[in-house]
Amino acid sequence: MDYSLFVDAKCISMIYKEKMPDLQNVEIEKMVIIPGKDAEIRICVDTTELPQEMPSEWLIQKATNVQIWIAFISIEFIEFNITNGMNCCMTISDNNGKKRVCITNSTDGKRICFDAKWIFAKKISACAVWD
Repeated sequence: MDYSLFVDAKCISMIYKEKMPDLQNVEIEKMVIIPGKDAEIRICVDTTELPQEMPSEWLIQKATNVQIWIAFISIEFIEFNITNGMNCCMTISDNNGKKRVCITNSTDGKRICFDAKWIFAKKISACAVWD
């Protein structure tokens, strides 16, 4: 994951320090599309990539997963084909000044692709998942 393409990824770097998560195996927990002049999509991804040094409250709750809210602003959809509860790989690349975001289902290849002008990491939290 190329975090240099984010306008702000501070909430992620404060927790993960030098070893940022690659987001190659994530679950989409929630997706919100906000229409308008600068249409926005907010995606909450769930990952089991834990930071090397966990915050004390995450250790107390025995966190097993991290949830990251990412906002993509001024978007243009390229492809929108989604599967419920998809385990997926997220890639972000430079596309002539815009950021090309593709989220591909690891099982069936279905994906969401869009271009965004700006990307912000909005919030990060942890939770314990019990089988």
